[in-house]
Parts: sequence; structure tokens; C-alpha cells
Amino acid sequence: MRRNTIFLMEKNVEYIKEFCRFFENDYDILYSSDGEKAMEIYAENNTDIHLIILDSNLCEKKRCDILEELRSFCDVPVIMLMENEEPEPQIVAYRMGADECVSSYVSFPLLKMKIEAILKRVYGTDNSIQEGILELDLDKRTLKVDNEYIDITIKEFELLSFFMRNKHAIQSRDQIITAVWGINYEGSDRVVDSLVKKLRLKLKDASNYIHTAYGMGYYFELPIKEPA
Repeated sequence: MRRNTIFLMEKNVEYIKEFCRFFENDYDILYSSDGEKAMEIYAENNTDIHLIILDSNLCEKKRCDILEELRSFCDVPVIMLMENEEPEPQIVAYRMGADECVSSYVSFPLLKMKIEAILKRVYGTDNSIQEGILELDLDKRTLKVDNEYIDITIKEFELLSFFMRNKHAIQSRDQIITAVWGINYEGSDRVVDSLVKKLRLKLKDASNYIHTAYGMGYYFELPIKEPA
């Protein structure tokens, strides 16, 4: 069975310890109690993170600021921990892109059921991503294009995974470099253009799934079908 990764952004260190004790047998856990550090951790591990649990406040960064920043470039599901059940903060959170709002005091067994429901809905029962004629197996790290296996390098796989998991969102060269080469990469950002070119060639009839946003970066989106 696959191991999904949960990223817990939570200011309460004791809550983090209890969360890890309860969930570590079922999931890989990343965590941070600091908002600025949390975004760095996400940037370094984004292709491996399947779900984010976000607490109310993380030092100087508010949860809505973090959610807004996340939603500017990714679609990873987010559960918001709410301090009370007042409707207005929940409405704001949903409008900003939260997938679920739950009480900070929710029991771990119930939280686990909510997590499992979201992961099943978003990722299905196997660890693969399918878009159009593309099928990416995240466990075996293989790519099929129109049911044909295609040889793909590690960097090409990580780039395509990053695009497919964050479809529709424009990714700058800096964001792509952080996702594929890591935050400490110091080379030219033109390496992105070279890798995109190589990947497009391997995608064949799906090469037009990767779009260029001139002056901004790239994004993944299936072509719009013209009416018959």
C-alpha cells in the first residue's frame, strides 16, 4: 500500500507530537510550527506532499496568508483547523480554497476518516495520476502516453509530476527549479526551458498539455475540445 505524506502546519508543539504518534503508522508526516519555515519545507518537498493540515496562526504568517500563497501555485488539498464553529471564518477559508474546515479539537479517529476521504477523492485508490492520454505511476515512477510506456529521466518525471499535481496554476522558473532541483540550486534558470523541451518531445501527442505563459513560466492544462 502506498504511503501518503501529510504536512502539518501547527503552532502547538504538543499537538504535533500527539498527531505524529497517532498517524505515523499510516502516513509519512512532515511538520512545522513556523509559518516562514513551513513554506520552505513545502517548497523542498512539494512533489511528495499529498495533503496539508493548516492551523490558525503560525508566528507572523496567518493561515489565510499561507493558504492564499499555496493556492497561487498548487492544488494540494488543505484541511483548515478552526478554533471555533463560527460560520464566517469557515466561509472565508472555503472561498480561499480550503477543502475542509474542522475543529481544532476534532478527535484523531474522526480526523483520520476525513483525511482518508479527501485522499481517496483526490488521488483515487492507487498512487497514480491520469490526465488525458497521460498516466503517471508515482510508486513505480513510470509514464504511459496513450497506453505506451515511455522512457523518462528522474528530472523529467519530477517535472511532469509537479505540473500534473498543480494543473492550471502557472509555475515560474524559480518555482519549478525549487520543485525539481531543490532550493539550493545555483545554476541558470534556463535549465527549466531545456527540460521542458525534452519532456514535450517524449509526451508526443500530449506535448500540448504543457503550456508556455510568456514572461511568467509554464502550466499544465488539457487542451479545450472544440465542439463537434
